[in-house]
Amino acid sequence: MICICDNVCIMQKNVKKRRDRVAWAKEALRELARRVPTVRVAEETGIHQSQVSRLFRGQFKRLSPNVRTLVAYAEDPARYAGAKQPGEAAKAAVIKAALRTWDTTPEGAQALVRLLRSVQRIRRLANAR
Repeated sequence: MICICDNVCIMQKNVKKRRDRVAWAKEALRELARRVPTVRVAEETGIHQSQVSRLFRGQFKRLSPNVRTLVAYAEDPARYAGAKQPGEAAKAAVIKAALRTWDTTPEGAQALVRLLRSVQRIRRLANAR
């Protein structure tokens, strides 16, 4: 039988461990900010520049996927340098925006696809003129 006190102690240790990791990540990103401009990091990682700037200032409470990406970038920038072609970052941004817009239902997916196809038709018509 496990004592409730043991569970509380384990939970407290996990919370402290998370805080330590977040504090470590904040320091790593502050150091990265001193070495590399936000625009370059945004370009090479595909994370929006305003988000990179916010994370560089330490404005986060958990290790989100973007924080993890930036920490990985801080550890090995060469892995990201030139990894994305200029259009790749834009493509990643479009996909990310579409996925954020989608409500994860099949109907929502169909509606989003119809919307994007409508935009495509409008652009073709505008270019044809």
